[in-house]
Parts: sequence; structure tokens; C-alpha cells
Amino acid sequence: MKKRIFDQLNWLNDEGPFVTLTSPSTFVVSDMTQDRLHFKNLMRSSKDMFVEKYPDLDYEMYENALQSFYEDRTLWQGGAHSFIFVVNRNHAKVLKLGIDLEPQVYVDDVPYIIPLIEDVQFLGHFYLLGLNRDSFRIYEISGHEIKEVVLPDDAPTTLEKALGDDLSTSGVAHGSGRGSQSYYGGVGTTRDERAVDRTNYFYVVDRFLNDFEDLDSSLPIELMTLPENRSVYLELSKLINLDRNMGILVSPSDFNSKKILDEALDAMHNKTNRTVESLFDMLDRYKAAGRVNSDKTLLKDQAQFGAVHSLLVSKERLDIQDYETNKIVIDVLNAGGDVFILNADRRLGADRMTALLRFKI
Repeated sequence: MKKRIFDQLNWLNDEGPFVTLTSPSTFVVSDMTQDRLHFKNLMRSSKDMFVEKYPDLDYEMYENALQSFYEDRTLWQGGAHSFIFVVNRNHAKVLKLGIDLEPQVYVDDVPYIIPLIEDVQFLGHFYLLGLNRDSFRIYEISGHEIKEVVLPDDAPTTLEKALGDDLSTSGVAHGSGRGSQSYYGGVGTTRDERAVDRTNYFYVVDRFLNDFEDLDSSLPIELMTLPENRSVYLELSKLINLDRNMGILVSPSDFNSKKILDEALDAMHNKTNRTVESLFDMLDRYKAAGRVNSDKTLLKDQAQFGAVHSLLVSKERLDIQDYETNKIVIDVLNAGGDVFILNADRRLGADRMTALLRFKI
């Protein structure tokens, strides 16, 4: 989990102070003015809070960074449920999240990362690669919204575009191929030739996606294809962020966005349920072994010296601007533990945090 967060913000452990803003997005371009107005109000609040908390420090660098986000109109043209803005004296970053957030301002020595954890802990914001044996498209799914990723004209979206016209049906190139996308295989007619074509096509699709800079490398890529295509693609793929533990084993066929979204949401829901159930099973085992702690005072020390294997946080029991919990969360991650933000549940009890300890204390 820490790796996924730090892939996006590898300077989170830099020296503070940090200003963190969370801002909802309407997903509607016509409401962009309203979104920017809300953000402007957050900017004013952040300045007041910063000056009050750090009266001897200069706020100008923070203000300039936030102002540049405000003026970037392309940022506010939809494509996310929420934004999180993280700024310190040397860096500024905005991330699009697939969860709904209330507008909030956090000013502290460390960034407020609980929303980031909630966004990456379960499958909720990802790319979906819809792959047939002779065509592909890629989508970005955030929450319950789907948006097809616009690809360049020369993208190998079909087998014919990828292989070009100057390859023989025997699978031997007799020409120069299609630029840098030439193949050692052609559009064959026999079963073996078709299998070679599929493998060659998947190689080019994978190479293209690896090189396509418009994809956010921090987001996982889920594969939607038939089982026989999945096994071939997984064997040859070099995509670092390809999720090999979950597959949507149906054909994207005609690339109907509604059908694709429905299938993706079903798979996402099932995976999340399995993960939550496994966490509660683990909680039961740790309770039986006497390795559970919910005492917030003790947790501060235990988080720092690496005693926490997993920290379960009850979302509804978090206070607004809960800096104390956020600091414990960062300490757990830095010590190699995991953190999960869960809906309050009777199995979690009435506590804000439940730590599963690596050893009995």
C-alpha cells in the first residue's frame, strides 16, 4: 500500500509544513466555475489556518502553487469524483480520486493521506484493458463512471493496423512492415497461424501501452478478455501495473461502454467483498491470539516502532481534521504496516482504530 501511495507522491516524508486540500468534482464541464469557486474558498481557509499555525513561516510558495492549480482550467474539466492537493515548500501535486470527499483543509507537519489510502486500498480507480484477439480499447474507471482513453491515430487498436499490409499469410514478412510496429507474423488462415497472429498482436499492444505516456503509471490495469486470451497476454505482458490477480473473463466484443462498466463494477464489488472478509477473518485470528490493540495512546508508540501489522480505521468514527489518526497512519506505513479505511462495523467495535500487532505486547 505504501508503495502505491509513494509512487504518486514520493516526497511525502519530506520536511513540512504541508497544506492538503480535498475538493469534490462535479464531473460536469459546465459546472467547472462552481468547482473552482469552491476551491478558491478552500485556498482562503488554508491561508488563514497556515498563518495561525505557523506565524513565523512564509505562505507565499504555498499560495502560488495553489493559485496555479486554480488557474489550470484543464484540471477542472471533469474525470474524477474528487481531487486532493498536497503542497509543501518544494513540491505541489494534485491527484484525481475515485471516491467522494467533502471539501476540507488540513495544515500540519505531515500531509493528510487518509483519503489517498481510501482511494487505493480497494479497486475503485483503475484502467480497464478491453482486449479481443484482434482489437483493443482502454478505459479509465473511477467510482461508477467510465471514460474511454483517447488513443493516437497510429495506435494498434486493431490487428490489421498493427500488422500492416505487407506480411504474407504464411507468417513471414516480405516487406518492411508498418514502421516500428512490424511483426514476425501475418494474418494467417489456419488455427496455428491465427494463434501466432494473436500472440504477435498482443506483443504490440503491450509494447504500445508500456510506452504510452498518457497513462497514469500509478493506476492498476485490469484485463477484460476471454480466458484463452488472458493466459496468452499474461504470459507475455511487461506491464508493471497490470493486475494479475483479478480478471474479467468475458469478451469486450463490441466495446459497449455500459456493458463493460457493468461487468467491471461486478468484478470490483466481488473483489472488495473478498478483501474485507479476509481482513475480518484476520481480525478474528489476531483477537484469539491476544494481538489486538485499540488504545489510541498505546498505538502512538506501537505505530512508531513497527509493532503494527495492519491498522483498521473506522471511517465514520474519524473526526474532521483528524490529525492524530493521520499521524498514526503515516507511522504505520513508514514502519512497513498496512492501513485500511473501513466502514464502521460491529466486528470493529466502537473504536476509531484497531491495530493487529505483529507480536503480543
